Amino acid sequence: MAAAVLIANGRRDGTGEQTTEAVGPTTTTPATTTLEPPATAAPPSTTTQATTATTAPASTDTTRTDLPITLPDVTATALVERLVVAEPDPAAPPYVRDLFDGGGWAYDPTTGCNTRERVLIEESSVPPTVDDRCRSTGGRWRSPYDGLETSDPADLEIDHLVPLADAWRAGAWRWSSDLRLAFANDLTSPDTLVAVSASSNRSKGDSTPDQWLPPARSGWCEYASAWVRVKVRWALEVTPAEKATLVSVLGGC
Repeated sequence: MAAAVLIANGRRDGTGEQTTEAVGPTTTTPATTTLEPPATAAPPSTTTQATTATTAPASTDTTRTDLPITLPDVTATALVERLVVAEPDPAAPPYVRDLFDGGGWAYDPTTGCNTRERVLIEESSVPPTVDDRCRSTGGRWRSPYDGLETSDPADLEIDHLVPLADAWRAGAWRWSSDLRLAFANDLTSPDTLVAVSASSNRSKGDSTPDQWLPPARSGWCEYASAWVRVKVRWALEVTPAEKATLVSVLGGC
């Protein structure tokens, strides 16, 4: 069996970059009322359901090639005004996860790693070790949602900060299959994908900030800021309630 390999960790920047199989080495006025975490709905089932004929739906925006956009150098509080506010389009077809990722993380043949492993490597606070199949065998991670610290990658799930189901409702249903795949595996920003505890990820489900905020209140400002950046970068809409919560949270940061 091949010896573990030490990998230098590093955060993704805003200019470019990517559950566990791969091959290879490797400022507004603060709100006057105390905002409490929204009630958390029962987490959705994580059981994979068989789907039939997951053909991409007809789209009116499949030729869009400008996403993700480059963000201006402004605060999230200023950026929030660029959000497009709209209710979900009733004409949108039902959400099917396979229309984003085909049922799994993308594999990068240049690194021999899939998206999950890339995130784990980059978000470890110490240089992680990986085996000859790019699976993390050692490292140190902290879940930003609830503060859980662990050296066992099995404790972690890779969360789409803006859930795929919400992205679908917010406009991704109009995208091409390639663009949805790029969003689901976006490593060009540290905001889109984050390693978090399994329990916090399942508690969140596909909720938006008006429905769920991290249990650790100390993480609200960064969570809201990252949410705004992802939605603006990918031209995804927000509901009126969603924007109101973002404005309220950011107003207290």
